[in-house]
Amino acid sequence: MKYGTANPEGSTTMVIKKVVIDKANRLYQWPPEINSFIPSLPKPSLLKKNQPVDLASFSWPVLDKQQFSPPESLQAADQEQINGLKEELAGWFQSYHGVKIDPLKEIYIGGSISSLLFSIALAFVDNGDIAFVPDLGIPLYRRVITACGGEPVTYSITQKNDWLPDFERIHTSLGRIAGVLFLNSPHNPTGAELREKDLVDLIWLAGRENIMVVNDAAYGAVSDRKHTSLISLNGGKRVGVEVYSFAYHFGLAGFPFGFVVGNREVIQGLKQVSQMVPHFIPQFYIDLALPSIRQFPDINQKEIRTRIARNSVECHKLLNIMGYEKSGYDMVPFVWAKIKNRRQANAMVALLYRRYRLLVLPGTAFGGGGEGFLRFSLTVPTQSYSTAVERVQKRNKRVKLGSRK
Repeated sequence: MKYGTANPEGSTTMVIKKVVIDKANRLYQWPPEINSFIPSLPKPSLLKKNQPVDLASFSWPVLDKQQFSPPESLQAADQEQINGLKEELAGWFQSYHGVKIDPLKEIYIGGSISSLLFSIALAFVDNGDIAFVPDLGIPLYRRVITACGGEPVTYSITQKNDWLPDFERIHTSLGRIAGVLFLNSPHNPTGAELREKDLVDLIWLAGRENIMVVNDAAYGAVSDRKHTSLISLNGGKRVGVEVYSFAYHFGLAGFPFGFVVGNREVIQGLKQVSQMVPHFIPQFYIDLALPSIRQFPDINQKEIRTRIARNSVECHKLLNIMGYEKSGYDMVPFVWAKIKNRRQANAMVALLYRRYRLLVLPGTAFGGGGEGFLRFSLTVPTQSYSTAVERVQKRNKRVKLGSRK
């Protein structure tokens, strides 16, 4: 076999064989991203067409402008500053939820919701471990479990149970060997929230089966109505933690900045993981967070709630025109809508784009239980819904006029 050929100067040119690089098997097991269900935009055309109106994408910050002074530097916050932020959070939980929190042992400051959930999975999920995840639900929970070598097992969330979780599967043999249950309350995309009695029952069940509960409470402050915190209930801190985002919960700009609060063993595990995968937290993140916590809900949070409420009204107008029925709750920045005659969600998304140039998300992006439903985002500009209403009305009017000829 020849490994090279001699050139006129006498040197040898090596022929390098291309290396076959294959992805890890876990990447093929990941569920698809939510945005992959949105119809792809066509290539630009010289023909004048209506521009697509995006009612599907989740974008943060919700406000057009959020006032904050640009940082003089991106210097990392020191431990004293981070501990000061923990003390402020502990004081907020005490006054708002009525629960006493040890700031140093029961709060962890880190990155985005996604990175915090992944860190929890790294700390507590071994190869082959079973973890419960919601179906209906965002694919993030299945992704972090799969990435850590675990086996995600779903529990159902359906309209039959008013979009509340059915934990019947936990009573089976799977419940006796599972170690983690991922919860999302308030729930994306339906907005359903577990009531106090439901959470008390879950705490008792988790204690009996020795299951750690991880509640993604990202949208707990989107609504004016106070959400019920898992850790505020008796025994809540013994069985689990809640994960929050400073951006969503305290109305900050969309910085990848969040925290976990609750069980001490979980917090300690996160600290150990952070030694390998540290989170960079600039000082100006803390400078922005402190006044937002002290003034909760501050002016930004109030304006965000107002924008979301305004979009909700406009979205309901659109649903009425198209003959859809709202099915979810007003606890998240989305509207969960039932399609008339329960048509296939993917087909309806394609039809809305083809007919009105509207982009919405099919319910099947969240699991099989989402068939026959659509999710509309309330974080888009209000003008987007006004444009969508005008578009649908104009086309429906043309169709009616054409049918009379």
